[in-house]
Amino acid sequence: MNSHLHHQSQSQGNRPLKPRKKRLARDQLNLLETSFNANQKLKAEHKTELARQLGVPPKQVAIWYQNRRARHKNDAIEHDYMNIQLELGNVFAENIRLEKQVSMLKFELNKVQQMILFGPTSSAATLPSVSGSSDEQANSSSPGNMICNWGDAGNDDMFPVEELYTCLIGSDTQLWPLN
Repeated sequence: MNSHLHHQSQSQGNRPLKPRKKRLARDQLNLLETSFNANQKLKAEHKTELARQLGVPPKQVAIWYQNRRARHKNDAIEHDYMNIQLELGNVFAENIRLEKQVSMLKFELNKVQQMILFGPTSSAATLPSVSGSSDEQANSSSPGNMICNWGDAGNDDMFPVEELYTCLIGSDTQLWPLN
């Protein structure tokens, strides 16, 4: 007889070899899962009762519970990781949206700076959002008809606030209603 095989067939000392543990049947697993869902910590009396119902040693029930708690913890970590990944994706999408908005605002700021430096490119009469004569605008107390002096910017031209705003957002929208 081969010594390796002979060694496997003998037990250590005088103890017989332990019988191989059988896999739990589906109904046994269902009972353990139901018990675990009710209480994740196993008390001694409950362990003994479950072992009796299942026909397995109490130690096997305790080990199953320990493994199930570890699996439950890993599942919770994986679930949290997936939620964090989803949240990260949302943050990236918001970041891209904000970067586009910043780019658009920088473009609009550049348009205003160009308007301040080089003066208006069109008169108030050619803009559809500006109506009425300049005398009416000057006499009105509406903020849309206020005249701003841009002399500090190196240009002595006068700009109506609404014309400047119209230049920024386009001629289809008004900042405030005209009287």
